[in-house]
Amino acid sequence: MSLFALSQLPRNPFRTPKKPKREGLRHGAQGAAECGARHRTVWLARITRGLAAGLLTLAAAGCGGGATELTIPVVYVVGGRVVDATTSPISGIAGATISAETDPSVVAVTSDADGNFVLQGLPAGVHRLRATLPGRRTTVTYDFRVTRNVVNAVVPLFTDAEIDSVLAARGAPAWDRAQGLFGLFALKSTGVPLGDVLVSIAPSPGGTLVQTGEGKDPIVLVNAAIGDFALSLARGGYVWDGPYNLALRPGIVLFAAPRARPNFNGFVFAARASGAPVAGALVAVLAGPTTGVTSTTNFLSQFSLVGLSAGRYVARITAAGYLPTVSWPQALDQDTTLSQVIVPPDTLAAWAASAGGPAVSAALGHIAVDARAAESGAVLDGATVEVGLVPGAVGSSSLPQTQGAPAVRLNLMPGLYRVFARAVGRNDSPATDSVVVRAGEVTTTRIDF
Repeated sequence: MSLFALSQLPRNPFRTPKKPKREGLRHGAQGAAECGARHRTVWLARITRGLAAGLLTLAAAGCGGGATELTIPVVYVVGGRVVDATTSPISGIAGATISAETDPSVVAVTSDADGNFVLQGLPAGVHRLRATLPGRRTTVTYDFRVTRNVVNAVVPLFTDAEIDSVLAARGAPAWDRAQGLFGLFALKSTGVPLGDVLVSIAPSPGGTLVQTGEGKDPIVLVNAAIGDFALSLARGGYVWDGPYNLALRPGIVLFAAPRARPNFNGFVFAARASGAPVAGALVAVLAGPTTGVTSTTNFLSQFSLVGLSAGRYVARITAAGYLPTVSWPQALDQDTTLSQVIVPPDTLAAWAASAGGPAVSAALGHIAVDARAAESGAVLDGATVEVGLVPGAVGSSSLPQTQGAPAVRLNLMPGLYRVFARAVGRNDSPATDSVVVRAGEVTTTRIDF
């Protein structure tokens, strides 16, 4: 069994934590007396994703001309699991104490019977965790950035005998406890370890680097110098956010498992998902946190938009002989692979004509949906694309789906739409907001419902 076999661990080992308490608010007596009944309180709130408390600013404006402000810091939770990585399957370790070395004000917690833990109230920034348990070597993590709630932190704890056994099995030198020991798993965004990454640590800490090239085996640095160092990772097709700070200490295990940024992968086909693969299509990020990323489909019609920050993305696809195509909005927090369809102008015109629809307008946009039965994947004949009663939809035409053509909403004004699919005898599909429609372009997706 590998020293750090992380792929067996659950992605979310704990339930949603309790919300942090809101601090009390106090107004100056003088301002309250002056303003009396005319006193007005305005709340401005930026609420973070998930549980975080948010940034709350109280502006008490009144006849006194002054304002009282109270800022409640944005805080997050970091949850995960303390594990014995030498067991198969991986087992949690109960009773370990986990703390945030970087913020002593964060209350330390104890891992539960399954090894799970939740640290609450960490401010945004760079943090390092520490895990201790009598009879096992203390472990500290690499310094990782917290900008939202973290649910998949892993902290292994080992006995001295386990450490010595694992190092010997890999031909590594014995660990001199007066020097540093570092274990690394370079993870895909999905949590799958990559054994063949290029590891750079600056300045050089010396020691012996042991790397088998297998994802199941950790990359280990034995007998490294003591101090702070910068870790960088590189591998084709993946991007990590480093450099990461490593705090090597004598007699303490340092562990890192950084995840790569997510990739938006896919295939491009002509007209339908069963159509011919399209090589040489240019795929680019149209909207999302990371812009300027492009990819060209290979002979298998594959593309990969690499190293995107987590968020919601829309891609645009262009190829000679096809209408420019816009993807459905896609939430991206790990590697995602989708099939994308691009439509020749003659094909769209033929779909419209066969359904008795109007001519295709180059000044308007269009939505094509491959509507399928969720239970079987069967084509839903007669399914339609619905956009609601909005001004941009006035004058658009609905072309029902057939075995030979998807459901199409033709000639929409450019803009953002709330879209869902409808079929007789079924509940409507869940609606998707902010679907992009562009002049002379087709927005495509498949919806199973």
